[in-house]
Amino acid sequence: KWSEDHWRYYIWSYYRHVEKVDAEIGRVLDAVESTGQLDDTVVIFTSDHGEGLGHHGHTHKNRLYEEALAVPLLVSWPGQLPEDVTNESYLTTGLDIYPSVCDFAGVAPPENLRGQSFRPVLEGATDTAPDYVVCEGNVNQGRIVRTANYKYVVYAGDPVDQLFDMRNDPGETKNLAADPEHADIVQE
Repeated sequence: KWSEDHWRYYIWSYYRHVEKVDAEIGRVLDAVESTGQLDDTVVIFTSDHGEGLGHHGHTHKNRLYEEALAVPLLVSWPGQLPEDVTNESYLTTGLDIYPSVCDFAGVAPPENLRGQSFRPVLEGATDTAPDYVVCEGNVNQGRIVRTANYKYVVYAGDPVDQLFDMRNDPGETKNLAADPEHADIVQE
């Protein structure tokens, strides 16, 4: 029941926070550069969740829409990784951070890790993408299976499953779960 001004203030405030984070990251990078070690430093920036920013009427992460799930993942290693490359199709999760750091450090990750290093993708490999990723949210109240094309969503206690065609409906506005034409995808 927010007014238009309330929504505008909320979005303005959120982006002011982003500016503050950006400035603090700049301070850290300046400090590393001042030691002469920037070229020997892999920088990985990510977040634990996204923000609703008013999409679907949400300002938080309690529903598993892309705005809450798709978080920034920026990786830089001057002189070692290609620069100014954006990959919006590779599926990765926070589980992949630790094995990636181990890979960059040249050490074997513990055997019980579920994630996989994304370093090969950053170096140009195209055949290492997983077929899907899974995610849960809100104290295990919701779960998703996300492929390159689709996202399947279930919530505990909710009889309505959701299936979204992420290529043709990235705003997740049309639930295809009950559509007979998508029954095979739901079953898969």
